Amino acid sequence: MSGFLDALAGAPGISVDDLLGGRALVVLSPHPDDETLGCGALLHDASSQGVSCHVVCVTDGSRSHPNSIQWPASRLAQQRRAELEAAMQILAPAARLHWLGHADCAVPEDADTVASIAALIPQGALVLASWALDPHCDHLSVARLAQAVGAIRPDIALRFYPIWGRFTDHAAPARLLRSSDAARRAKAAALACHRSQMSPLIEDDPQGFVMEDWRQRHFLEHPEIVLAQP
Repeated sequence: MSGFLDALAGAPGISVDDLLGGRALVVLSPHPDDETLGCGALLHDASSQGVSCHVVCVTDGSRSHPNSIQWPASRLAQQRRAELEAAMQILAPAARLHWLGHADCAVPEDADTVASIAALIPQGALVLASWALDPHCDHLSVARLAQAVGAIRPDIALRFYPIWGRFTDHAAPARLLRSSDAARRAKAAALACHRSQMSPLIEDDPQGFVMEDWRQRHFLEHPEIVLAQP
């Protein structure tokens, strides 16, 4: 456990209906797989209820195995996009998927990028972005981009979801999402689609990223977390 997770012991629950309040849902994902890890069950239940769902994937995820010869950045980016598309077919087949394709670990935070993301968000939507206290540069960049979008789009509601920040001692006001059994099953199936990150698919880079089994179980077993503060 971590200080962050320990502090969630008394966090209140929230239903999908109460969280959305009749709004469209937009998930800003730093990499292909963050949408499933952080918001997969939410996407499934919202989509199943007929909510307009959108996923904006900001980077191409191509630096997870930088020393691989068999999987150069261009091939890995194609693989990760295919994994994302497969996962979304399970979670929310009717969702709009927007692939921005920025370089992994080099997300631009200029006004043009803010405007391009803002243009993808429906009026009055609930926007969920990665948390600024996640210890990863792209997660921080996406959190800052979301805040910048919120500054020019006062119609949206902005919330955050933690990925790596769950395993730190940071704390923030949180709600635990109440998800359906079907959503939890769909999330497990969707996470398995991200084979390059969740399995030893890429064999020629021992230092490349593969999420540990215990962390995968955590994301599948623990309720999804919604934070009000960046």
